[in-house]
Amino acid sequence: MSKVKNSLVNKDFERAVKTLRRILPKLSFGLLIATYLISAGIMVIPHVQAGESALFVVGSVLIHLAIQAGRGTLVFFFQLNPARYQSRFSLAIIAATLLLALSMWNAYVVFEPFGWSWIIPVNTLMLIGWIIEIMILKETMFATNMELYQNKDQWEELKTFYVAKAQFQNFMDDIKDGKYDEDYQSPERQEEGNGETPPIEEATPELNGAYT
Repeated sequence: MSKVKNSLVNKDFERAVKTLRRILPKLSFGLLIATYLISAGIMVIPHVQAGESALFVVGSVLIHLAIQAGRGTLVFFFQLNPARYQSRFSLAIIAATLLLALSMWNAYVVFEPFGWSWIIPVNTLMLIGWIIEIMILKETMFATNMELYQNKDQWEELKTFYVAKAQFQNFMDDIKDGKYDEDYQSPERQEEGNGETPPIEEATPELNGAYT
């Protein structure tokens, strides 16, 4: 089947969009890193104004750079494992929001003597950085999920894992509630109905020993 060409789209605009899509990832990451560096630099200003020694200033720079590096790590850490499910209000978003509030408050304290003409643009830059941070995180999660779920075998493996995790959690809750006894059967055994379940001492002696 031949591909239908869209003659209503301006070819120059189409090429511009493709170019924009190529440069946007680098631009967004560059702006995010710049925001981190500026936030770290703002935190050093009070130490410079106080006339502290060069050693203390360098130490302050390193500490605040480490804070911003830690912020980036907290936000994007869970992308190390694409199989880990993240909710809408995940730890990454909570960490990014709390550290944004801390950075904006610090900027307010530093630039208060210079008036709102400095406070507003600096905090606006930090807010833009936070929005870019969240957008990059969302796009990264979406791309990771696309890569994971397009592979049927990986999807089945992931589904099996979470089903088994839920069943095990229910099993542990039953133990804590005192509902577990010698006649306990797993969901698989209950479906099969192939006889009695072996006693707990024979089936899982290490589990029995841990809870007696």
